[in-house]
Amino acid sequence: MSKPIMSTPLALRSLAIFMVLLISACATPPKPPIDSESETWQLQGKIGLWYKDTQESATIDWSQCSTEQVRIRLSGPLGAGGIELSADQSGARLIQGGDTSRASSIDELASRAEWPIPVEALRFWVRGRPIPSEKLDGRVNTNGQLEQLAQMGWQISYRYKTPFHQLPNRISAESANTRLTLIISEWQDRPKLCTP
Repeated sequence: MSKPIMSTPLALRSLAIFMVLLISACATPPKPPIDSESETWQLQGKIGLWYKDTQESATIDWSQCSTEQVRIRLSGPLGAGGIELSADQSGARLIQGGDTSRASSIDELASRAEWPIPVEALRFWVRGRPIPSEKLDGRVNTNGQLEQLAQMGWQISYRYKTPFHQLPNRISAESANTRLTLIISEWQDRPKLCTP
């Protein structure tokens, strides 16, 4: 007759400790890697753009290095047709098809690249925050997450992975002649594209 590996009281005690740890692990909400107030972040995902009669889609890698420095890479399937938008204190730059263009505004360069997205505004909107200096109309849910926002002629709606996340994982925005959808697969607090 085989002997038990451990005595019954010890086994019950071990089981009780395991159950307490399991329950406490399940009760702890997952924390997002960064919060919506951070000024340095990186997002990766997919973006779809409908502008007049044009429809575009791309993967997006956006590194917000500071309030003044940003690098955004957009690329099609298998990296085809990629563009890079960047801006810092010296101005904005577009790299497309091996050519480099410069301007004072990153929004202007996005339009030149036939991606007329409001980059300056999206810096706030992608984090579920309104632009502080602009008038707004919005709706916040009971978890403190921004669900709807109307600002600068755009209507924006948000979805979040869980009630505990401050950062959205899906954003839909629409203006008079432009519609875009951004599906975010990953947020990071250490942007990787900040160095040239």
